[in-house]
Amino acid sequence: MFRNMLQSDLFFVSLAILLASHEISGEITAEVQNAVNLPKCYSCEGINCLRTTRLNATVSCSDKLDICVTIYEDFAVSERGCFSEISLAGQAKCAAKDDQCQKCSGQLCNNQGRRDFKCIQCIGSDSESCNKGATASLTASQCGLPTSANSYCYVKVVGNKKDQLQRGCALSVKEQKSCLEDSECSLCLPDNSSDAVACNNFDLDLSDKSGAGQGQKFMSLGVAFFALLLLKFLN
Repeated sequence: MFRNMLQSDLFFVSLAILLASHEISGEITAEVQNAVNLPKCYSCEGINCLRTTRLNATVSCSDKLDICVTIYEDFAVSERGCFSEISLAGQAKCAAKDDQCQKCSGQLCNNQGRRDFKCIQCIGSDSESCNKGATASLTASQCGLPTSANSYCYVKVVGNKKDQLQRGCALSVKEQKSCLEDSECSLCLPDNSSDAVACNNFDLDLSDKSGAGQGQKFMSLGVAFFALLLLKFLN
């Protein structure tokens, strides 16, 4: 009887150890699995890097120790992918520690612009200092991935009453064109920035534009009327 009780106790102890070991093994396996996943990177080459439809294209690296990279021509993206699989020219930029190569470790981490592509990014409705520009201590931050051959920072007048400023990164041709066509928006080149000051720290006039607009229209009409009189006189 004593032997049967001892065998029974040993059975339950062994079962408990087995279950505990299985649980711990399961947890370790999950952690190890996460640690050995092959890196995945955003991928593109050439003109495809400037197409918004290709922004989310990805590739899985073949080496667990590989990293993601983004290669630039000036500020325009020319390549993205796993370091071991990009062009030799791109790898050479990375080897030379060129600003036109940006490396990162982590899943899908190569989704940023160049480290020196920085703009002030704020809106006056959230921060009053955003409306003050050069007189405020506004900090620039790294911009997202551009899909344009040229990268710009911008400042524009916003709000229902046109009484606020917004500052940010103009990443696409559409955004840049929209700003150029807006008399209350202005672009600047990020290479005019420094570590301390972004190029879009300047101010725009938040006063009512209607008076200036009417004055410009009146001046245009006056010039046109004078031109007609001159033409009549010459004939």
